[in-house]
Amino acid sequence: MSDEVFLKYVDNVHVKVIANPGILKELGDEFTFFAPNYKFHPKYRSRMWDGRIRLVNYLTGTLYAGLAQRVKKWCESRDYEFRLDDKLLYEDVSEHEIKEHIKKLKIPKKFDEREYQVDSIIKCIRTGRRTLLSPTSSGKSLIIYVISTWYAKHKKLIIVPTISLVNQLEGDFRDYGYKGKVHKSTDKGGLSKEMNIKADIVITTWQSLNNGKTRMPKGWYNQFGVVFGDEAHGAKATSLIQILSSMTNCRYRFGTTGTLDGEPLNETTIEGLFGPRYQSITTRELIDQGFASKFQVKCLLLRYPDADCKAVKGMKYQDEVNFLINHPKRNKFIKNLTLSLKGNKLVFFRQRDHGDILYQLIMDGKKKKNVFYIDGTISGDMREQIRHAIEDEKDATLLASLGTTSTGTNIKRLHHMISAWLGKGRIKVLQSIGRMLRLHAEKEAEGAILYDIVDDLSIKTHQNYALKHFTQRCAIYDSEEFDYKIYQIGLSK
Repeated sequence: MSDEVFLKYVDNVHVKVIANPGILKELGDEFTFFAPNYKFHPKYRSRMWDGRIRLVNYLTGTLYAGLAQRVKKWCESRDYEFRLDDKLLYEDVSEHEIKEHIKKLKIPKKFDEREYQVDSIIKCIRTGRRTLLSPTSSGKSLIIYVISTWYAKHKKLIIVPTISLVNQLEGDFRDYGYKGKVHKSTDKGGLSKEMNIKADIVITTWQSLNNGKTRMPKGWYNQFGVVFGDEAHGAKATSLIQILSSMTNCRYRFGTTGTLDGEPLNETTIEGLFGPRYQSITTRELIDQGFASKFQVKCLLLRYPDADCKAVKGMKYQDEVNFLINHPKRNKFIKNLTLSLKGNKLVFFRQRDHGDILYQLIMDGKKKKNVFYIDGTISGDMREQIRHAIEDEKDATLLASLGTTSTGTNIKRLHHMISAWLGKGRIKVLQSIGRMLRLHAEKEAEGAILYDIVDDLSIKTHQNYALKHFTQRCAIYDSEEFDYKIYQIGLSK
């Protein structure tokens, strides 16, 4: 017993770590992390908190159940004996059984499952819980569909990041051949709070489940035996923990995401609530294998007049952002670039007032009025209509906020993307790029092009925030093996 760690089943959220106090403390240190931005928290500044989040509860000995395999590896690295409660063991399912199940579904030929999709499905079903890393254009909806049909006896809860994806995912399921009843948060009357919803699948958003008046009572979650969290990284930590911790009766848990944010606490929490991570395929592999569109990044480095550079020096971050999104010459450049491109264009912005400025400029310079606009005020049904409309257009322009359209929105007929927002976050950068990766016959030869707007207001050795963020985006492009070139452009005085 002195060198043994035993994980005892508590429920489908937690396990109890049974070990001597010294090992428990050692394990607790392994799963202790600094909270993101802890130095700015009032409690840290007032010395009421040390900035650390401890995932092992020393009083109860509990830990998230999804971290069981990480505990096993930790024990192996220290020659501690490891035992697991029988209730936590994987189910005895063969690859052959799962492959036969896929055949029986008779998924239409045009959606033929790919080898990495089958591997991912097998990995998920055999373990019963996974955090699946599967980038845009990898066919996550098909993976979710097949796994959901395996658990036919259980009611499924599928949580997606945006209301647009609620309808889009149901549409995908119907295309694959699903005939069962689906209840959605976009239905008339919204998401039902019934404790026994008469549907096999419930599709909703993170916000609908855990937002003010719409928040679901804890007992509501007892009806579900399977949960899928699509783009799980995008859920607020409090929402993710609140929802998944309420699902104590739900054994089968699958989180899907294109990428994780690199923050140890966030990544460990997601794995703890869903399960061990598994990399389905990378974006580079998708492109090389012909499952995603080729694309290139053109970094347009805008050099500003000296007067602007001097004005920006010393500004706080948000003041610099406001200066740039209201800069007449910058906005005129984005307008002219948009109007000069042939094919369908997506212009990303972050702040609504910036979107309004760009929309008016482009509308004023556009002879044909095939210009569309999406921000948080546009309903889910209208967003879906716009998405379909763009697929039918040959020279359309969509101006969209990053929050509504960077994740999941499927527009295959997209030739150009202009990144007018100022950012550095790995997840947002890769998600926005994902909008260009859908295959379309018109993109076979040259692929799609991302125009990364870069703002250079440097003075000697001083670099402005936007330029620093570009350096971090380049690091992301390098790590993902994306092709990019930098073009220097002077803004006139």
